[in-house]
Amino acid sequence: MTFSQDILTRAQPIMDSIMVHPFVKGIASGNVPDDILNYYVEQDEHYLKDYLQVTALTVTKTNDTNDIARLLETAQFISNESKAHEIMLNITGHHVENWRRSPDTQRYTDHMYTSAYHGTYADALAVLLPCAWSYGVIGRELVAQGANNDANPLKEWIEIYSPQANDEIDYNAWRFDALERAVANLNDSQKEHVIQTFLKSLEMEWRFWEAAWNQTQWRFDF
Repeated sequence: MTFSQDILTRAQPIMDSIMVHPFVKGIASGNVPDDILNYYVEQDEHYLKDYLQVTALTVTKTNDTNDIARLLETAQFISNESKAHEIMLNITGHHVENWRRSPDTQRYTDHMYTSAYHGTYADALAVLLPCAWSYGVIGRELVAQGANNDANPLKEWIEIYSPQANDEIDYNAWRFDALERAVANLNDSQKEHVIQTFLKSLEMEWRFWEAAWNQTQWRFDF
């Protein structure tokens, strides 16, 4: 079993929970309350800015020019994320107001920065990977279910994240290949740390959906 196969096997229970989360199921049916969509977009605006910063930090941890080029290319996908937000906001009529970061958004981005600053190149890759990978799984599975039908107001959102047969590069395949190469010279303890980094990010993805569904806020003002 390769390192990537091991990590995906251990990740499957979390990914299964994401797929049956009521928010994701609501996207599949095209029925998500406006206030939940608004919360999600407001928090994702914060997250994506930090995702770009952490991607930049990850670039500094490798001398592989191909990896650097790919990392910079993946950063460009943020423009597609803006389109995904636009689809949701067109449904709700909301305009981004730069809401306060929720506790779960803060915990997730803190985890990302800590891993990128203090970890290995493999840790930096692993902390970023669950976001793109899990959304790719969501898009693929929802298309397989026929959720991207014309009656679904979130049809375009689903299709943004669904891997396309004519995509020139499978960036998630590249991410796992880069991770495989990055752990090649690590010892078992370091490899386990990379796996834990990945799994924590994937749980944070579940918590991100959960926080939006429950519209979690800080208990106190400060």
